[in-house]
Amino acid sequence: MEKTRPPVQLETIMITDRILLHSAWLSIAAMLLLSLQAGASEPFDSITEKQIEEITYEDAMEDMGFVTPLAPNLEHLQDDRRKNFDELVEKLDKWDAGNDASLAQKVRNWLCLATLGDLSHGEFEGEVPYAIFERLKKDVPKAQLIKAAAWIVLKPDEGKALISAPDLGAEGESNEGLVRERSALYAKKLLGRLLGKLPPKEDTK
Repeated sequence: MEKTRPPVQLETIMITDRILLHSAWLSIAAMLLLSLQAGASEPFDSITEKQIEEITYEDAMEDMGFVTPLAPNLEHLQDDRRKNFDELVEKLDKWDAGNDASLAQKVRNWLCLATLGDLSHGEFEGEVPYAIFERLKKDVPKAQLIKAAAWIVLKPDEGKALISAPDLGAEGESNEGLVRERSALYAKKLLGRLLGKLPPKEDTK
């Protein structure tokens, strides 16, 4: 005579089967997610080392001029000015456009923001780009940041150009053509620093 399993044992087996099936589906989902992430492409993927090597920097050497100013550091900020700048940086930490899902667009957004301060001649038009450069160097792997900066230099008309930042107090809209042009110049200044080609070496002769 065939023996039958006790009800409790059958229920235990069914629960175990469900757990195993659920775990299997979770594993498959995780593998698919990793596959999608690995396959995600960026606009700068097509930029070659040769293209990067051919970029010149003659138009990006001046940091203290009227166009695309860039502070060498923040040591000159004292007392109230430093306090005001630090408060601005805190707002940058919460800036949504600075966390775009596309790494290329994220870098472009930050460099557009640097440009908005330049075009409006804001109080910290040279210091904000410096802070942005430092942020990008900290948050983005160097190899990817080099490619992203080169993409902006070589493809200034691609991607979205931010022409205002109302959540940071820059409510007026800037000319998109100027934003693209000058953000590409800021990208060149960033790229030159990543590759050790900027700032220009002082003549010791």
